Amino acid sequence: MLVTVAASLALTVSCLAASLPSAEVVLRLPARMHPSRATQFPDYIARNLGPYSPYAAAGAYPALPNNCTIVQANILQRHGARFPTSGAGARILASVKKLQTATSFGSSLSFVPEYTYDLGSDDLNALGAEESSAAGHLAASRYASLAMDPCVVPFVRTDSSQRVVDSAGNWTAGFITNTSVVAPSAALILDGTTGSNDTLENNNCPNSASSSAIETKWLNHFAPNITARINADAPGANVSNADTLNFMQLCGFDTEYAQDLSPWCGIFQPAEWSAFEYYYDLDKWAGNGYGNALGPSQGVGYVNELLSRVTGDISHAKNDQTQVNHTLDSSDATFPLGRTLYADFSHDNQITSILAAMGLKKNGSALTASGPPQNQTWVTSQIVPFAGHLVTEVLQCGEQAFVRFLINDQLQPAEFCGDGSGLCLVDDFVASQSYATNNGNGDYLKCGYVPE
Repeated sequence: MLVTVAASLALTVSCLAASLPSAEVVLRLPARMHPSRATQFPDYIARNLGPYSPYAAAGAYPALPNNCTIVQANILQRHGARFPTSGAGARILASVKKLQTATSFGSSLSFVPEYTYDLGSDDLNALGAEESSAAGHLAASRYASLAMDPCVVPFVRTDSSQRVVDSAGNWTAGFITNTSVVAPSAALILDGTTGSNDTLENNNCPNSASSSAIETKWLNHFAPNITARINADAPGANVSNADTLNFMQLCGFDTEYAQDLSPWCGIFQPAEWSAFEYYYDLDKWAGNGYGNALGPSQGVGYVNELLSRVTGDISHAKNDQTQVNHTLDSSDATFPLGRTLYADFSHDNQITSILAAMGLKKNGSALTASGPPQNQTWVTSQIVPFAGHLVTEVLQCGEQAFVRFLINDQLQPAEFCGDGSGLCLVDDFVASQSYATNNGNGDYLKCGYVPE
């Protein structure tokens, strides 16, 4: 099978076959722009903002093993930096207004009376546009050999959320700054509304447990001393631990919008940010990852699509009974096999589910509300920061085909299908994904959603 896999990936797709048009080359800049400067975060904040961390590589991209060439790359990328969601923004604004009712303010809070909350909601900010464009430029450089044939066009898909659609467009605009590569297809937009079959969104598991209980326990463990300090500097405000969490979020969002360090960051001590990070480690681990019995099941559909792309065998996607859109995946125009470069754009929660379904970043011990375990591998800021990505590369090494997995450039050991070196034979990778090929072992049926 291994030689067959390599041969199928080298197969030329007819230039006359039905295909999506080439992408337009327009950078999707957000309506609420701010003068662009390098984001002025100290690392102790920037690397501890959980899913709100600006993109940073988690490791150095590894050189290819001797006698190996890349024959396919599958990029799964989160959208770039955004404003708070509408719900989160309303909570943050309420906390700011509460703090502004104080009768006086200590020196660290002297900016509060005059502070005006002016963040947008849901959409990308300027940093987010830049992150996705930079990622596209890097992909074109790294995988240029996979995007030279005008008959084998890079294939792009995106969830329908506007910030994700815009991120796909920004990535494409960055990609074609390399004038030697073929322009990707126009992004195929998957309908991500609740009830739709979309492997890039996780809206269809209403029975999935909430992570709020374990998060609240940890918040009430680490935040009281911070909250007490804020209240001492703002008598009469009576802020809560939840307000403290909102102010820490605002430090990140405000800085990423202004691209200058927000005064909200000065309220907190450097050592307190690791506790904030762990709050969001728990959020993703218990919300969509290994700590949620139904979390991995929501990533099954994408894994089955990935297996089809890697092997050239449509049966993996065809046999999926979870989130695969079979209308789209039955057409070569909307789910082509034999391409050498694929790019999919999604959300942090869905990528978390996909990683858990595959078996990546599986922590040695459970994350608990008592504090981080030793040798913790599930660190949200290193896994799904803004513009974070998983790349599954297919390598041809002599007569054998392998896969390797990189999360934000960090090579994953992938013990579930190999010897821990990061390389897995394609056959072994397919065999290791029985959770996906068995449709989540019935877990997805417990979600309370029946796919069409």
